[in-house]
Amino acid sequence: MIAFGGDYNPEQWPEETWAEDMALMKEAGVTLVTVGVFSWAQVQTGPDEFRFGWLDRVMDLLADSGIGADLATMTASPPPWLTRLHPEILPVRQDGTVLSPGGRQHFSPSSQVYRRYAAELVERLAVRYAGHPALALWHVGNEFGCHVPASYDDESAAAFRDWLRARYATSAR
Repeated sequence: MIAFGGDYNPEQWPEETWAEDMALMKEAGVTLVTVGVFSWAQVQTGPDEFRFGWLDRVMDLLADSGIGADLATMTASPPPWLTRLHPEILPVRQDGTVLSPGGRQHFSPSSQVYRRYAAELVERLAVRYAGHPALALWHVGNEFGCHVPASYDDESAAAFRDWLRARYATSAR
């Protein structure tokens, strides 16, 4: 069977429309939707504050409608609270300009802080939804370096120097 569907972003409009969305998707023959790609800020509203209620309801509606979910890891765009708390995760251009939050991939791929928060989010998603009847696939980040191809932040520079030392190590004379 070939799945038919697309992205579904119910967090962007009133919950009252979700039942109609399901009916229209069923009428159109939709069998799979990607959910949650840019939902990190909706699910994690603070460092230790997770709110899965809306996503639980979406996943339940999908399951009840016979529509599978390709559930995203949500790591494509860190939430505003995270970039305010840890501005060091933001990518830096070669000229030293720090990129602002608000777009895709506004994080340094070298940032251990970003990775720690992203790993916690993904683990919580996996634990919560692993057995959900709507879950058909996991949608992991697939746009590596397309929006922010490089970061010249201090952490990235240090990681690059470490890589150079390991790659081009010479024996002591």
